Amino acid sequence: MCCYFFIIYVYSKECNMKYKDFDKFYAQNIDRIYRYVYFRVAQNHDITEDNVSEIFMKALKNFEKYDPKISKSAWIYQIAHNHLSNYYRDKKDTVNLEKIQFYLVGDDGMKQMDDMYRDQKMYEALDKLNDNDKEVVTFKYLLGYTYAEIGKIKGKTTSSVKMASHRALKKLKTHLTDL
Repeated sequence: MCCYFFIIYVYSKECNMKYKDFDKFYAQNIDRIYRYVYFRVAQNHDITEDNVSEIFMKALKNFEKYDPKISKSAWIYQIAHNHLSNYYRDKKDTVNLEKIQFYLVGDDGMKQMDDMYRDQKMYEALDKLNDNDKEVVTFKYLLGYTYAEIGKIKGKTTSSVKMASHRALKKLKTHLTDL
């Protein structure tokens, strides 16, 4: 458990278990939210950890205001979405030195370059999708949500999400073959 997440955990324990359900909520959602943020902040673990800790701190502070009529997954996703919108609005352009350095020494360096090339092509293909298609693919195949959960988050039926996913994958496949 990274130090950021430990702070959240300790904070929730110090509140006289007022947020005892938050521990369970945190455990159920940390991996999905981490992946969601990770793929939106240029695959940078440090930035991801900072943002995820801030997202869960916001969730913890507002946990007692949570409306049980909506899905908890949808609620934390909305917090994450809004937080990342604010993050990118406030972010200043910087250069990520790790992305521009070359790893050409030995077999591991070549494998890493091949992996980076493959990942880059996948992200380029994903970037060619419209926002709705990109979200559906991300939720289903990168974050592991079910069609029903995606439907609740996006306010759509399960069958419409399945159809949107199928169409988005066809577009993604086309974009990948074009690259």
